[in-house]
Amino acid sequence: MLRQCLRLKNIQFLLKSTANRNGADFVEHRILVSNVRRNHSVVPINKSGSDVLDDSTELIPFQEKNNPLLEDPNFDGVVPIVAPSFNLASLVNKSELLQTFVKLGVSIHDWEKKGNIHSWIVKLDFKKDVQPIIQFLVDQGVSPESLGTIFTKSPLLLKTSIEELEIRTKYLQSKKFTSEMIVRIFSRNPFWLLFSTQRIDTRLGFVQQTFDLTGNELRALASREPRLITSNIQQIKLMNFGFKEEMGFEHQQIKQMLLTKPKLWLMNKPMLLDRFDYLHNVVKMDHETMLQFPGVLTSRSFRVKQRHGFLCYLNRAQYDPKLPNYVSPLKLISDSDSNFAVHVAKASVQEFNDFCKTV
Repeated sequence: MLRQCLRLKNIQFLLKSTANRNGADFVEHRILVSNVRRNHSVVPINKSGSDVLDDSTELIPFQEKNNPLLEDPNFDGVVPIVAPSFNLASLVNKSELLQTFVKLGVSIHDWEKKGNIHSWIVKLDFKKDVQPIIQFLVDQGVSPESLGTIFTKSPLLLKTSIEELEIRTKYLQSKKFTSEMIVRIFSRNPFWLLFSTQRIDTRLGFVQQTFDLTGNELRALASREPRLITSNIQQIKLMNFGFKEEMGFEHQQIKQMLLTKPKLWLMNKPMLLDRFDYLHNVVKMDHETMLQFPGVLTSRSFRVKQRHGFLCYLNRAQYDPKLPNYVSPLKLISDSDSNFAVHVAKASVQEFNDFCKTV
């Protein structure tokens, strides 16, 4: 509050000094709030121009000395202004609707991270608004155990009409998606149901044309990683550029990589490039090996570095299947550390742990 008073006084001083540039005396009017709780009286205090200081910081001792909050011990009329908050979790014990969502497996805590959901979610009627959507999903083959996850990820689904959901489902059926594919799409990516058929059709067309996919390949891709279809199209373009221009994969290799490991297109590009650089330039893994074992690009870098470094330490880092003592690249990313140390590196767990401390 003291800073606000200073800021207001500085503004008043500048305005008055601008209006009186010819040398006229300045008069400052200061309003002190006193005894608000009792009678809300306002006491004006006039000061001569000589009391107005050029350096605003010199006003601080005077203002602190004459602070009405210090002079009047009964003053309690000032409270901090804070933004209103709303906690759905605090209403669970009072709301049968929220209790039902909790029983379905919905994470109310995650809902609170998604914005202004509370403004409409508590107004829903379970039988009228929620039950029909649950029935629709179950009729499509969605497991009841998945409902909590679906509503947690996509609460806006509860504001979508049954007519819209039916239209979007029939669109997939018209594109020859099987019932199993549709269930997988809805369960893994409920955001799909929030997209109009026009948007989904455009995105499917973009992916098919970009990667030269057949109808069967497109359907398999969309059901395997449905998040790719609803992801940012610009992100897909950037990842394609990274695979082709920065990592050196050819068009057909990129298509193969997409069909076997579409998750790569949802990753952080700088992180992916860092992993590729290590595998290609340090481990000396060629493009064909990565195509055969694309999982090496999804594994955490420190795990690959630890295990490859340990194999180099033991002179066992040999990833060519045509040579003796071949080590599959999968062994760099799979199995536990103990299994890797004993069965792959042919060493003890203690030796591996001691080596990792030096990395």
